[in-house]
Amino acid sequence: MNITTKYLCHVVGEEPTRVERWHLSTVKRMKAYAIALHIPVTLWTITGYVLASQIFELDREASILVAILCAGLIYMVERLVLATPKGEFVNFGRLTIGIVMAVIGACTVDLVLFDKEISRQLREIEGIRITEKYEKLWDSQGQIVANKKLDWFKAQDASNCEANGTCGSKVRSVGPVYRELSRQAKILREEYFSAQRRLEEISKEKSLELLETSTNAVKEAGLLARVEALHQYVANNTAALIAWILFFSLILFFELIVVVVKIVFQGKETVDDQIDRYR
Repeated sequence: MNITTKYLCHVVGEEPTRVERWHLSTVKRMKAYAIALHIPVTLWTITGYVLASQIFELDREASILVAILCAGLIYMVERLVLATPKGEFVNFGRLTIGIVMAVIGACTVDLVLFDKEISRQLREIEGIRITEKYEKLWDSQGQIVANKKLDWFKAQDASNCEANGTCGSKVRSVGPVYRELSRQAKILREEYFSAQRRLEEISKEKSLELLETSTNAVKEAGLLARVEALHQYVANNTAALIAWILFFSLILFFELIVVVVKIVFQGKETVDDQIDRYR
């Protein structure tokens, strides 16, 4: 028995000395199980490391530990799938577990594959939220500016009217009444310019927050926010939707490969299976 076959025996938990007595068809099935088991374990190892390092921003050692834990957990689950006996109920449970794990795995891999698209969508979503917030502030402050300007013009007109004697006391003069009206007009003028400056500050605050959100929106986004952003991105882009479906289907098949191989070989008894059944 060569080194590769011995390694594959240990992967599926079989003793090499026992495998040497097996028929060729049984050995091929065992090798198929072992090879298939490597695929989801490898995917979860890479995905776990990338998620930990890039999305959760863990250091290198912690990311490697997360990758090892993911690989170990998936390995044990897949070994459990291979070890379960035949039966309709068992097959249903095995397939259900496999599908759930495959969907989670495919979604996780998608977060890594479409990381740039997700980051762009997150920035766009945050930009829309900020724009809507400041549009409300702008409209509200704009109304205040318009009212202040109207009040200032009214006070100024009243002051001028008092000065030329066309209204008010009907006496053309710049006496105490005019000076009081003029003082009120100046106050309203300052309030108008103050409201106008606040309108300009809102515009600057909007630009500054939009600049900051280009990085903060991506850093602060969690796993669920990224999944939602990915779905929003592909929903608005037909080409991206097709690409996502293809990649998702491919990863889903890779994640289900152990279950598929198990079901395929389950319906075909080898010579060793027949011997065990007779015994």
